[in-house]
Amino acid sequence: MIWKFITFFVRKLDPEIAHKITIKFLKFGLHPRLNKIGIPINIGNLIFKNFIGIAAGFDKNAEVINKVHFLNFGFTEVGTITPLPQYGNQKPRVFRLEKDKAIINRNGFNNLGMLQARKKLEDYRKKFPVGSNFLVGVNIGPNKDSEDRFNDYKVLAKNLSKFADYISINVSSPNTPNLRDFQKKDNLEKVIKFVKEGIAVSKTLNKKLPIFLKIAPDINKQTLNSIIETACSQKIFGLIISNTTLDRDCYLKSKKSNEIGGLSGKPLFKKSTDILSQANKIIKNNNYKLFLIAAGGVSDSKTAYVKILCGAHLVQLYSSLTFEGPLVANQIISGISKLMKRDNIKNIFDVVGVIDNPKEAMKVAINGFKNHKN
Repeated sequence: MIWKFITFFVRKLDPEIAHKITIKFLKFGLHPRLNKIGIPINIGNLIFKNFIGIAAGFDKNAEVINKVHFLNFGFTEVGTITPLPQYGNQKPRVFRLEKDKAIINRNGFNNLGMLQARKKLEDYRKKFPVGSNFLVGVNIGPNKDSEDRFNDYKVLAKNLSKFADYISINVSSPNTPNLRDFQKKDNLEKVIKFVKEGIAVSKTLNKKLPIFLKIAPDINKQTLNSIIETACSQKIFGLIISNTTLDRDCYLKSKKSNEIGGLSGKPLFKKSTDILSQANKIIKNNNYKLFLIAAGGVSDSKTAYVKILCGAHLVQLYSSLTFEGPLVANQIISGISKLMKRDNIKNIFDVVGVIDNPKEAMKVAINGFKNHKN
């Protein structure tokens, strides 16, 4: 009950102040200590004790890695980290849409930069080496005013790979001008090449460090096809689907719904799940080997289950921490355990990507497989 009250209180504050307070709470150990429950999943050589993780944007500067696992997350993704410290866009730049359970942000990769993040990651890894139970992804992106954005990715990969269980390449934030152009084939190949060069000269022992591409939901099927083909030809480990959306087609009730920036939270669920489902079909039809992490609008066990049914091996959330509070991962895992029991599923991997249509997937999440017609 106390955590519901704290969540309610924090939501009354300015979103950026609320976020800073949340990070401080975690730093000082003011957080729930939950009994560990998990639904394990192995993808490639990565072993996750729990398939629910925190998306990039929450722990921008790698400050609370050793705390968030207390909330029953199985992994976290720090960043987005840029080579140089960056203030980001002018404030106000984060807007909470209470009636829609959504957030609009135009942060613009505000972070303390690579050297500060490296320091924090180094300290963390002294106690919890790469490959420990709680996995850490490092999300990287270029500085807004960089003279060579491609080289930024290389510098980041060189300096941070040693501390990562996987690297996530951000080519999809809507708040850095022209960044989404890096999703085009030639640019994407070049970004991947520079990241791989960075990993090759880094001090990581794992020169085949898994690489994920974080992509936008605002793409057509042709672009999605191109991204998937490029990811496969370049031997990328997987995709994170998706970043925030610039689309405002969904009906929003809140006052600040016209603010410029990326929309996340509940209204992003449909669009991000549609793209996820399309990606799953392309991968299956071509026998590609790509793992998928789903992000966008996950708030409870049913929405998480839909993501899995539509192709997700792992699920990330961030906005729902704001609206549901610090117990959200625990609630999702408990709920999915019940859904698996209902559907007689022993291993979550067995139902990854088995439904081709998000609407059908939601029917299964609500009613179970027994009532599902193929």
